[in-house]
Amino acid sequence: MIAEMFRDRAARTPGALAVSDGTTTLTYGELASQSEEFALGLAGLGVRRGDLVGLLGGRSVAGVTALVGTVLAGAAYLPLNPGWPAARLRRITDHARPRLVVGPPGAELSVAEVRAAARTAPAVADTGGTPPAYVMFTSGSTGVPKGVVVEQRGVVRLVRAPEHPWLPAGTRAAHGAAPEFDAATLEVWGTLLNGGSLHIADAETMARPAAYARFLRRERIGFAWLTAPLFHRMADHDPAMFSGLHTLMTGGDVVSAGHAGRVLAHCPGLALYNGYGPTENTVFTTVHRITTPVPDPVPIGRAVAGTELYVCDQAGRPVPDGTEGELWVGGAGVARGYLGDPELTAARFPGGRYRTGDLVTRDPDGVLRFHGRADQQVKILGNLVEPAEVTAALLALPAVRQAHTVAVRDEAGEARLSAYAVTDTDPGALRTALAERLPRYLLPAHLTVLDRLPLKASGKVDTARLPAPRAHDGTPAPDELTGLWAQVLGQDPAAIGPDSDFFALGGDSVRLGALLDRIEARLGRRLGFRQVYAVPTPAGMRALLAHAGEATAPVPRASGRTGPAHPAQRGLYALWQADPDSVAYNIPVRLDFGAPVDPERLQAALNTLLDRHEALRTRLTADGDGIRQEVVDDVTVRLETEAGEGGFVRPFDLAAPPLLRARLAGDRRLLLDLHHVVADGVSVRVLVRELLGLLAGRTPPPVPLRWLDAARWCAGRDDDLGHWPAALAGAPGGGTLPTDRPRPPRPSDAGGRVRRDPVAADAVEKTARVHSTTPFVVLLAAYATALARIGGLTDLVIGVPVHGRTHHELADVVGMFVQTMPLRVRLEEDTTLGALVAELRESHQSALDRGAVAYDRLVRELGVGRPGLRDPLVDAFFGLQNLDSYEFAEAGLTASLDFLHPGTTRFDLNLQVHVRPDRLVCDLEHSTELYERASADHLLDSVLLALDEIAIAPEGPVLRRRTARTYASDADFDFGAAR
Repeated sequence: MIAEMFRDRAARTPGALAVSDGTTTLTYGELASQSEEFALGLAGLGVRRGDLVGLLGGRSVAGVTALVGTVLAGAAYLPLNPGWPAARLRRITDHARPRLVVGPPGAELSVAEVRAAARTAPAVADTGGTPPAYVMFTSGSTGVPKGVVVEQRGVVRLVRAPEHPWLPAGTRAAHGAAPEFDAATLEVWGTLLNGGSLHIADAETMARPAAYARFLRRERIGFAWLTAPLFHRMADHDPAMFSGLHTLMTGGDVVSAGHAGRVLAHCPGLALYNGYGPTENTVFTTVHRITTPVPDPVPIGRAVAGTELYVCDQAGRPVPDGTEGELWVGGAGVARGYLGDPELTAARFPGGRYRTGDLVTRDPDGVLRFHGRADQQVKILGNLVEPAEVTAALLALPAVRQAHTVAVRDEAGEARLSAYAVTDTDPGALRTALAERLPRYLLPAHLTVLDRLPLKASGKVDTARLPAPRAHDGTPAPDELTGLWAQVLGQDPAAIGPDSDFFALGGDSVRLGALLDRIEARLGRRLGFRQVYAVPTPAGMRALLAHAGEATAPVPRASGRTGPAHPAQRGLYALWQADPDSVAYNIPVRLDFGAPVDPERLQAALNTLLDRHEALRTRLTADGDGIRQEVVDDVTVRLETEAGEGGFVRPFDLAAPPLLRARLAGDRRLLLDLHHVVADGVSVRVLVRELLGLLAGRTPPPVPLRWLDAARWCAGRDDDLGHWPAALAGAPGGGTLPTDRPRPPRPSDAGGRVRRDPVAADAVEKTARVHSTTPFVVLLAAYATALARIGGLTDLVIGVPVHGRTHHELADVVGMFVQTMPLRVRLEEDTTLGALVAELRESHQSALDRGAVAYDRLVRELGVGRPGLRDPLVDAFFGLQNLDSYEFAEAGLTASLDFLHPGTTRFDLNLQVHVRPDRLVCDLEHSTELYERASADHLLDSVLLALDEIAIAPEGPVLRRRTARTYASDADFDFGAAR
C-alpha cells in the first residue's frame, strides 16, 4: 500500500527534491533508487514480507532511506533510539525480536552493509496481505514498554485524505520529531507520499528557538509539527517566527490558548492546528484549527478522516453530548494491538475499538474537549508516560524498599515526574542507576528519599501527603551558572555540585537548549550542543565558557530614511558612475510559471514587494561623506507586456528607483531585472518566493529587519584589513593570463558564454567527501589547475564570492551583501592535485572568516592596478550557485527560474556553476575582446578533465601538462561579486 504509493510518486517526479539535511540531498529518483537497493539488501539478509526490522538511529538522510527501504521490502520498521540505555534497548529487542537491527557503525548491521547485500539478493516476494507499517514502543505501567503494531492503512488514512490539506504537493516540511515518536510518521510519510520535500533539523536546532527560527527561514519551511511544550517555548522566544509557514501543527499535551493567540496575532496567514491522538490510533485522532479569538482551553477538535469517535461511560455505553466520558476510537487508524501481548490487546482494544483512557466531552457541533486522564498517564515531550514505569524501575533496584511516582506540572505548565523512594541510598546513586534503565524523558525531575511513604487506610499511597519536591524559587545562587542550571531544572541550587550530571538531574535536550539560551543571554557566551554533551557538568561547562565565543548582539534598529551604503555597494556605484550605460551588473531572470498568471494580480504583487523591501526603492548618491542611500516612498513598478525578451535588459539610473523592472511575456512567463547594487542571489530567492505567495493570496510575514539597518551594521564592521595585505603581498594582480587578442586601452563589458549541461553532480560530491571538503573547493581546484596549466603560472589569484550575511538576522533581508574575496593560489613544480584541494580548503575557510572587508577598500589599500584591466587583482572569477534557487513551489504555485545572459561579462573569465536538482550546469563567461569562443570552450572542457583527474589520480601533479580546465567553488550564489 505505502510502497506502491511511494513508487508511483517517485516515478512521476524523479527530479524533485525529496529529503535534505542541509548538506546531503536526495531527489525522489535518488531516494527511490537507494531505498530499493536497501530493500534488496534486506531480502538478501533473510528479511521476508511481514518481518520486523529494527532501525537504530536519529533523524538523517540515511535513516529516511532505511525507513523507506524497509517498507519497500514488505517489512515493518521498529524505530530505536541509540541514546536509550542499553538495558532498555535490550528489553525492547528481546520482546520485539526483530529479524535484523540496522544502524550506524557498531550496530548489528550498518546501512552500507545492507546495501552491499543487494548484489546477491533475491527479488522481494509478494506473499499477499498488507504487513504492518511499524511497531512503536510506549511506556508501560508494569515497567516493560509495550509495542504498538500500526497498520499501513492507518498511515494512509492520515496523510492522503483529501479532507486534510496539511501537506500539499511541493510543501517543504520540517522533520524534527524523533523517529521513535509517532509524529515522525506524519512528517515523513505525509511529505513523501504527497510530493513534498523533507528537511531535517538536528537536535540542537529543535531545542534552541533562535536556531529553529533560522532553520525555518533558511529551509523555507511551509509545514512543521511541534509538541505543545516546544511550541510554547518557541512562541515565547518569537511569536512571529512561524510567519513563513502555511501550516503549523502542535499537540501531544495541553496547548496554551495564550501562546496560540500571540502566534496568530503575529502570523495572520498561518493555519494553526491542535492535533490530538494516541500512538494506538496512528498519530492523530482529532484535529482542531485554532482561530482567533482563541478559546481556553483549546478544543481537541473533530475526527480526522476514517476515524470514529465514541464518548463512553465505564461500561462502554455512549453518554450524551456535554457529559464527561472516556474516549473510545474506531476506524482505519486503530492499531492491530500490542506486540506479543494478547491479554493487554483484548483489554484495550475491545471489539476492534481502542480505549484511550482520556476523559472528554463532546459539544453539540461535534467538537471534543479534553478533561484529563482516567489513569495516571501523562505526556512528557510528546511521549505518553506511565509514572508506574518509573516506580517499577525504582523497585527493581535492590536498595529501594518502597517507591511511588507522580506527575506534576511546573510553573510553565509542563509535565514533570516526581519520584519518592524509601531507601538508605543517596539520591544521586539512585539517579545513576535509573539512567542505566530508563530513557531521559522518563527520568524524574525530582527524586526525594523518605523514611516511609504516607499511606491511606486502604493501604494505597496518600499522594496528598507526599512532601512537595524542593524546587528552585528564582533566588540568586552564589554561582551564576549553578543558578541557571537550577532555574532550568527546577532544582535547589544546593543540590547541584560541580560534577553533577545535567541529564541525571532530569535534564533533556529541550531543557539543555533552554540552558544554553540563558547562558548566552546572561553570560554573553555561546556554547554548542556537542560541546556540552561531552561534558554535561557545571565544572565542564565552566571550562568551556573560558574559551567560548561571545554571543552575537542583535542588529541595532534605527529610524529615518537615509543611511550609509553597504560596503558591497560602493564598488558597484563607482563602476556605474564610470559607465552609466552598462548592463554588466544587471541581474535579469526569467520565471516560467506552472499555470497562467493574472496581470492585475501580478502588478499588485510586484508593488507589494516594493513596499516591503527598502533596497528596491533606494536612491544612491555621492557626497563629501561617501556613498549614501535614501529610501523613497510612493514608488511603483510598471508591468511591461511586450512579447519576447528583446529590449528588456536596459541600464538603470541608481538615483531613480525602483531598481526593479518586470515584463509579462506571455501568460506564464515573467521577466525580472534588478540592479546588483540592491540585490544578490539570496535576494532573488526571497523575492521569487514571496511573489508566488502573494499570487496565491498569502499574506507574507513582516520584514524582520530594515535594509538601512542591515547596511549600517555591515558598514560599521568594515574596519579591519586583517591578513589580506600580507596574503596578497607580491601577488601578480590582474592581466597575467594569456589572451587571444591584445588588451584594449579601455575595456568594454562585452562578453560571451559557453555552457556544459549536464555535468554529473554526484561525482563531484563523491570527490569532495573523499577529500573531506565541499564541492565548491573541488571545483575551484579544477578551475585553478586549468588556469595554471594554460598560462604556465605558479602564482595566480582567483576571485570568489563571500555571502556577507554574517548575522542570523540578515538571512532573508533583500539587499546586496556579497563581497569578492581574492584567493591566492601558489604552486610548486611538484604540487599534487590533492595537495591543491587541501590548500584551497584552508584558504577558502579563512576567507569566509574574514569576509567583512570591502573589495574596493582592499584594492585601494593595496594600491594595485593599471590601465586596461577590468579588475586590478583578479581576471578569473568563480561562483557556485548552490542556494536551491531554480525551482519554486509556494502555496500550490510552481515556477522555474533561469538567469538571462545580457551579452556582458564582469571579469575576463567568470565561471558560474549552477546546482540543479539532478545535475550541475557550467557557464563560462568570457570577454569577447580578449578570447575567442573556441578558447572558452577549450578552457571549460579542461576544467572538466581536471575534475576527473582529481577524482581518479589526486596524487598527480598540477603542472604536469598544459591543458585547459574550469570549474569552482561553494561560496554564495553570485554573478561576479561586488568590487
